[in-house]
Amino acid sequence: MSKKVKRYILLSLIIIITIIALIGYQVWNKPHQDIENAVAVKTNAIELYNSLTNDSAHTKALFINKIVVVSGEVKQVSKNQQNQQVILLKTNIADGSVNCTMEENIKNVKADDMVLLKGICIGYIGGDNDIQLPGDVFLVRCYPSD
Repeated sequence: MSKKVKRYILLSLIIIITIIALIGYQVWNKPHQDIENAVAVKTNAIELYNSLTNDSAHTKALFINKIVVVSGEVKQVSKNQQNQQVILLKTNIADGSVNCTMEENIKNVKADDMVLLKGICIGYIGGDNDIQLPGDVFLVRCYPSD
């Protein structure tokens, strides 16, 4: 190979590496989404659960990776492995829930309370049909809403 070709290859590699580094830097420093003050799609736990379990592309596009305000009745309050509060909201399916992982704990919330929560809907994760165990709809980075 001639020196000229080697120079072009080296220059191309330097440009590509620089572009990749710049993109990586921008992604790394991207600000977090302000969920508490963002405009959200409003629904209730039963409608959200039914919409995401019916496998409609339209409803998935409406909710998946979107900020959602969901109202519902608390089924259970617990903590996950990261010691975050997890609130399960009741649906019309006995063992199906809307699983909300909270960013900050809500004090004095217990089963059968009505709550309004805002978070990012990451979708429905199916259960096990063989043992008739339904899945859950998951919301992350949740906050209490007004």
